[in-house]
Amino acid sequence: MTHASHPEAARHLRSLFPGQGPVPNWVAGQWSTKTGDTFESIDPTTGQVLMELTVADEADVDQAAEAAAGASTSWWAMDGQDRARIMRAFADAIRRHGPDLGLADTLDAGRPIRDTRTRDVERAARLLEYWAGVTDRLRGANIPVQPGYTNVTRYEPYGVVGAITPWNYPLTNAVTKIAPAIGTGNGVVLKPAEESPVSALLLASISAETGLPPGLLNVLNGPGEITGDHIVRHPDIEKIVFTGSTTVGRAIAGTAGAMLKSVSLELGGKSPVIVFADADVARAARAVAFSGFNNQGQTCTAGTRLYIQRPALDAFIEALQEEVTRLRVGDPLDPTTHLGPLISDQQRARVQRYLDLGADHGAEQITLTTEANNGHQLGGYFLTPTVFAHLDPNDALAREEIFGPVLSLFAFDTEDEALTAANDSAYGLSASVWTDSLTRATRLSQRLQAGLVWVNAVNVLNAGSPYGGYKQSGVGLEMGLEAITQLMKVKSIWTATEPWASPWSG
Repeated sequence: MTHASHPEAARHLRSLFPGQGPVPNWVAGQWSTKTGDTFESIDPTTGQVLMELTVADEADVDQAAEAAAGASTSWWAMDGQDRARIMRAFADAIRRHGPDLGLADTLDAGRPIRDTRTRDVERAARLLEYWAGVTDRLRGANIPVQPGYTNVTRYEPYGVVGAITPWNYPLTNAVTKIAPAIGTGNGVVLKPAEESPVSALLLASISAETGLPPGLLNVLNGPGEITGDHIVRHPDIEKIVFTGSTTVGRAIAGTAGAMLKSVSLELGGKSPVIVFADADVARAARAVAFSGFNNQGQTCTAGTRLYIQRPALDAFIEALQEEVTRLRVGDPLDPTTHLGPLISDQQRARVQRYLDLGADHGAEQITLTTEANNGHQLGGYFLTPTVFAHLDPNDALAREEIFGPVLSLFAFDTEDEALTAANDSAYGLSASVWTDSLTRATRLSQRLQAGLVWVNAVNVLNAGSPYGGYKQSGVGLEMGLEAITQLMKVKSIWTATEPWASPWSG
């Protein structure tokens, strides 16, 4: 099957933005063409420059925060159903521009186009549609209190939300932050990862054709230590929502904490997959291949610690090897490709250090053979999926988030042994249990220390279901109605229904 070359596709993508120089930021409903520092976005498939972009400085953050605050005020004053209509128009526009949005993430992040133009676009649209359904249902409560008073609660937006997103799923990461923020009446200042900023800028320009008020969505680019830090420290940005590494999340929380600023953090993971001997081993292996290697393992919820009950161990390894042989590694512009490159040469080198560490520590390396591997011919940042067995459970390979196509495999005998090992982690984002026993699945799902637990499934998400982690995997929740309280302030209003008398009076 033929597909566009990367230079040809890159020229088309650049034509969607104004001018010939560095791509500007998006502020107050228009391109902000200030001159200043620039940076390059790299196509990870070829290692070549995709486009040059403008770094947002402190003045840009000031302008964006002011625009977002003003837009939030008028947006919140609007009838909720009118806000919903605009958000649904935004969802429709995402679907219309799906081919270009998908192309942006394929060229900018190396995600296969079979996913970016289908699953990613549809998920982004549905997130907006879900939160469109919430806009006119943001109601407080009438609280029963002592005689002589009424008490009601009122939900109010923070005003301006600063959103900082990672590079692994650029479009959906951006909309996961934008949709609930604007759905609850806030303006947004978004900083996408500097490795994959293009689809967020395209998304912002698309929003202009939907009726979204100018300034409600602003997109600023640049390094986290410059642009991101200005956003976190800005006094008019009252709420910070961040997805990324635990290390960076801890730094953001420290800065925000000193300012008494609210944060929601979706951080790293080292998620266990527990497969019992009574499970459908072939299905479990298929799920592990997807969870662990989809997007080259660059997924927070990737199932990377495999605990297989000993009687099923050999059958599981054989099924996993067979499953991986069906996967095609190569050019993500090719619609038959399953696995593209890692995001950057730096990330590839980081993952390679873990591979070298496993070899140095004497772990058994199970290198999985894929159906095709033409990626290395393209000059990009490709690695072959790998599983390590016979690891020390305290080894860095078994405990640290690698964010690459590398899994650790362990055998277990008893349910308690598997549960103890699964919970023995600094992280607690997700877990997956495979068994035909309903009672066992119920016991484990209640005892696993993870914010998301899948039974006989992996990586299933829905806009209406809350998403968040335990322990060092995060603070707060995304998605679902539970996210409302993460993005709105609750005001308690007391009214005296009788003449007020001082408690000090006789």
